[in-house]
Amino acid sequence: MTLEPIRVSPRSRGAHRTITDALSAAPTGAVISIDPGEYAESFRLVRRVTLKPHYGDGSVTIAVPAAAGPLTVAAPDCRLRGLVVRGADPAEAVLQVEDAAGLTLAECTVTGGRVEVVGSRNPTPPPDVPVGEIPLDDDLSAQLADPTAGGVLVIRRSRLRAARHTALHLTGDALARLEDTAIQGVEGIGVAVSGSAILRADLLRVHGGSGSALRARDSSRILLRGSGLFGAGRNGVLVQDNAEALLTDCRVENAARSGVRLDHTARALIDESTLADARLSGVEVRDQSRLMMRGVRVTGGETGARLRSTEESVLLHCSFMGHKGNGVELASGADARLRAVRIARTGKHGVLVGETARGAFDHCDVTATAFPALHVARGAAPSFQGCRVFNAAQDVTVAEGAEPVFESCVSVNVATSRLPAGTGTGSAGHTGGGEPTQPPLAGAKSPHAGAEAHPAGSVGGPHGAVPASSGRPGEGQASVPPEPTPASLPELLAELDELVGLDNVKRDVGGMVKLMQTVRLRQQAGLPAPPLSRHLVFAGNPGTGKTTVARLYGRLLHALGLLGKGHLVEVDRSALVGEYVGHTGPKTTEAFERARGGVLFIDEAYALALPGVAQDFGQESIATLVKLMEDHRDEVVVIAAGYPADMERFISSNPGLASRFTRALQFADYTDDELVQIVEHHARRHRYQLSDAARKSLTDFIGASARGKQFGNGRAARQLFQQMTERQALRVSEMTEPDAGELMLLDEQDLPLPTS
Repeated sequence: MTLEPIRVSPRSRGAHRTITDALSAAPTGAVISIDPGEYAESFRLVRRVTLKPHYGDGSVTIAVPAAAGPLTVAAPDCRLRGLVVRGADPAEAVLQVEDAAGLTLAECTVTGGRVEVVGSRNPTPPPDVPVGEIPLDDDLSAQLADPTAGGVLVIRRSRLRAARHTALHLTGDALARLEDTAIQGVEGIGVAVSGSAILRADLLRVHGGSGSALRARDSSRILLRGSGLFGAGRNGVLVQDNAEALLTDCRVENAARSGVRLDHTARALIDESTLADARLSGVEVRDQSRLMMRGVRVTGGETGARLRSTEESVLLHCSFMGHKGNGVELASGADARLRAVRIARTGKHGVLVGETARGAFDHCDVTATAFPALHVARGAAPSFQGCRVFNAAQDVTVAEGAEPVFESCVSVNVATSRLPAGTGTGSAGHTGGGEPTQPPLAGAKSPHAGAEAHPAGSVGGPHGAVPASSGRPGEGQASVPPEPTPASLPELLAELDELVGLDNVKRDVGGMVKLMQTVRLRQQAGLPAPPLSRHLVFAGNPGTGKTTVARLYGRLLHALGLLGKGHLVEVDRSALVGEYVGHTGPKTTEAFERARGGVLFIDEAYALALPGVAQDFGQESIATLVKLMEDHRDEVVVIAAGYPADMERFISSNPGLASRFTRALQFADYTDDELVQIVEHHARRHRYQLSDAARKSLTDFIGASARGKQFGNGRAARQLFQQMTERQALRVSEMTEPDAGELMLLDEQDLPLPTS
């Protein structure tokens, strides 16, 4: 039997003047239809009823008076649809679902107070079901109709806003399901879940708030799918005590602390989600909590993952990109298992394994890190299997006392490779003029080589030590390719002379070579060497050839027998200066040690002596460098490079620098003609030819180019050549069958349009 709607209208005959009056007369199952307006009252739903506006959604506001207490639901299967519920005190409950009651809130707005769902007074301990086994699609219809425990709440297509402390609070054994619901403007936590309560959410959106977007405590469970948490004042999701969380296809952005944080013995499973731009870390795991992540993308912020728990966390097929600090950190004593994880473009290490930490890294890739891609601290014992390092200055650093294990790991396009030989590090990782492969660091092991490096008569391969070839065809499993013959002194001087421009620099370097030849002759004759500092200052604007000449200088000294290797190690402030007391000295020493036998090239060296900053770790780095230069004066040449005026300030910042850097080479900006020659050099090197018209237009183009503070000199010439080849490729692609001459020709139309 269908009941007629009960009308509430302050001005209509036959209608109830207030909602409270209508509820007093309403039987179980009644529908109360409310005329537009604001109703200043609070009431208690003690029978199953439905409240809805007589006209459109949002036309009825229930303004709960401050002294009246919250609008209370004390019966099963009640419904509020299309209403605005407004509280007088944002810090108090405006809507409460009691024990053994059920409410569906649809197309409603609740503002100025929290929604509270209360658990039963004597809850039965819930079965210990992992959060991943709780059915997320349960619509709670059975529980709404017959709640046998705590309160039950279902919210659909609604908004909760302008609350203080929290917008939604579940306690005890309460149940709630949120669908397509938005929470915003909360001075505190978006949703707080405690006790053994369970929250399910589909398409939940939490915007802003001064606290965490979601917090789960005690033994509660939260399950989110397709949801977004944006701009939380603390953490996106905070899981504490013995609570558990499941996030599937969710997005957590711009949290002021961590995107997801686990404390105590909490558990979390995150699937196919994105954690973006959390200020401190994308995910943080502490105490004895555990994390499982599968297919999660973590971007931006300071750190990708901070794993500080002594319990094992598992990360599968995840990616970490664009962090200012480290990609993945394992703190002291932590344990974790990572498989098929990609880490790229980090401001520090890709992976940092802290003291006494463990961890297994299986087929992970680390790319383009500012610090060494992998760092293993004292006492740590992680294992790396099938891992790869790409495009980094150095692949791994291992502290004294660490015992990492490397198996089948490779480095590609890495300037300084220190992976143990048995892991398969090859020369493919050292293209582009990088530093030759260095010996493995102490403590690093390959599982096939035992506790030592490969024994004599074997070489490293992808699977450990294998017999070396005897030199006769068919013998042995691997062979060592002969090292290229170092260039002779005349060849290196000819290479220097072929550089475009730099006449003064060439003359100065040539003079120093002659001086050092004399020094060597005196030493061979048993005579003492004259006092001579080989350390140099290279003063000049960017792109004037400083790095190129520094590399040649090291090779020249090697050819003269004054340096053991002659390789170049290029660093800047970030590679020398630490972030806390006691970090800078070891960091500077480590960079210096890598340069032993060669040249340490410090780009923008003036950044170590910041003007007007008294307490700066850069001064500690300078002091460390001065001592190392004295202690190893015959083993390392240091070249400090930067802008001319700034380099004068750098040298004067420490008396020890002035006595060790006694010669400065001035790198002048390239002239227009020299820049044209550089473009032509690149063209010849890549088998292009400039037409006469292109050469004339190129001269005019360079002459008309602005030379501001950011002008790149030789770098600008190289970029111009690249632009010309790109435009030529587009032009040639429109030809039907271009011949070899057309493929090689750069014409005037291939020049980019001049910029105003």
